[in-house]
Parts: sequence; structure tokens; C-alpha cells
Amino acid sequence: MGDPEDEFEHRLRRSRRAFVVGTLGLVGALVTAGAWVNAQVPTAVALQTELATPAVPLRAKDTHAAIATDRLAAASGRSLSSLAERVAAPVANPLESDAPIVSGAAAASEQYAETLAQLSEAEEAAAEQLALTEEEAAAAEAEREAAADILADEEQSAARAVDAAIDAAIAAAQAQSSYVPYTDDFAFGGSGAAIPEGRSTSTAEVLQLVSKHFPADQVGNAMAVSRCESGHGNRVSKPNGNGSRDFGVFQINDGGTLQAALRRLGVSYTDISDARAKALDPALNVRMARAIWDSRGWQPWTCAAKLQIVAGLYQRNPGPMAGKYDDYGRAL
Repeated sequence: MGDPEDEFEHRLRRSRRAFVVGTLGLVGALVTAGAWVNAQVPTAVALQTELATPAVPLRAKDTHAAIATDRLAAASGRSLSSLAERVAAPVANPLESDAPIVSGAAAASEQYAETLAQLSEAEEAAAEQLALTEEEAAAAEAEREAAADILADEEQSAARAVDAAIDAAIAAAQAQSSYVPYTDDFAFGGSGAAIPEGRSTSTAEVLQLVSKHFPADQVGNAMAVSRCESGHGNRVSKPNGNGSRDFGVFQINDGGTLQAALRRLGVSYTDISDARAKALDPALNVRMARAIWDSRGWQPWTCAAKLQIVAGLYQRNPGPMAGKYDDYGRAL
């Protein structure tokens, strides 16, 4: 679309041209009419000679025509003079002035340049902040990785220290503990009694017995302890430092723990050999383990500490791996 100011100026100029052309045309028509009247005067006089009334003298008609011509000329002169004045000094039109437009355009251009400068500064500041943020993120990631490496090293050192402490505690317990058998138990033969042998067992059989006699949330822990102690095998251990032995899938010690568990279950035995033989019955061994667990938790089993099912050796507090073994005794 065009500029409204240019359109208005164009219309104004076109109106002026039309006015000048029309006025000149009117003047020309008046002059032509006067000449025609002068040319027709003799004919009119000749015709009037036949009329009954006397005709107007030729000189008087000439005078009237001259007067009319003078009036037309005067009117035409005034019109041309007025037109010349209007053309020479047109009425002021505020839209014809370019000064406000130029001034406004200059101001708008200056403001636009200032806005561009501010925008450029803002973009530079944002770019600097983004670069700084990326550097901080990279530094934080490097610190995190370094901390993770340090933590991994510390965890490995701690694990080795725990294993060493457990082994040392077991060795110390075996070396320092005194063998104090129940009098009535060892009166039947004591440590010199015959050592029976148990039949072989499988993991599936142990799992079936454990699932039957232990709470569901302890099956994984029980299978892990049995796997660590005996490999789910119905075996007899070598003599401990105090002369006692461990029996069955849960390696229950005959230094007093085995006998106490049988009494808690109400199972009688005639001598230590009979008690050992009963401990090699897989079903009874699992029941004995459950009776011990009911009164002491997993604390009596050194493997429970080694597997971190309890917090430490001979402690009852749950460790970080409590409940994190599957039904086959494997860590989840």
C-alpha cells in the first residue's frame, strides 16, 4: 500500500490542475461567446428593419456587448488572479511538512540502535554466564568422579578390614575359648565319642525344609548361612580349637549349642554320640537352627557376620545385606 501523505499530495495537485484548466476553459468560452455576439449584430439589425417597432441602435448593442465582455474579462481576471495567488501561496497543510516525519524517524532509528546495543550486551552476558555454568558443571562432575573413586577405594579397604577382623576374631575365639561341656552330656563319652556320618543332601531338599520351618522373610538369609557354613551339605566339620565339632547343614556346634537346641525342641538323646547323630538328620538340623534363631537370631553363626546379614561378629543387629539373598542363598 502507498503512503497516505503521498496520496493526499497527489490528489491536491490533481485538484489544482483541474481548477486551472476549468477556469481557463470558462474564460475561453466567454471570449468566444462575445466574439459570436459581435458577429451576429448586423444580421440582427437587418432583420429588425422589418419590425413595426424601431430596433435598438447598433451602437447601443455594441455598448451592451462590450459591457458584458468587460464584466466577463474582469471576472476572469479576478478568477485568474485568485488562482495565481492560491498557486503561489497554497494553504498550509500540516501533512505536506516533512520535518515531523524526519524528526520522528530519526528518533525511532536512534531508539532502535539503542535497543540493539542493549540486546547485544544481554546476549554477551548470557553467553558468559552459560560458559561459566558449563565450566562449573564440568568441575562438579570431575569432583564427583574423584569422590566416587575415593569412596570405592574406601569401601574395598573397609571390606578387607572387615574380613580380616572376622578372621582374627574367629581365630582368637578358637584359641582363647575354653571348652565347657555340659556335664551330663559328656559323661556319656565326651569328645572321645564316635563321630557319626550323615547322608548327603541337596540344595533343593534344604530349601524345602527351610521354607517349611523358617519365616518367609528369613528363607533367603537361612539359605545363605547354610550355603556359607556347609554348602547345603549334611557334613561334619573338623575339630575346632576347643575340640568341638559342627554338624549338619547349619553346622551346629556340639560344645553345648546342639544339646540346648535339642532340649528346646523336646528331643531326648542318650549321649553325645546320639546328639550328634540326631544333628545329622537334615529335617531335625533345620528345626534346631530355627530354635536357635528364635532365641538368638543369626548371631551364633560366624557366616552371618561374614555375609553381613548381621552387623558384626556375635551381634544381633541386622547388617546391610540382611534380606538381600535369594532362595538359593545367592546375593541379589
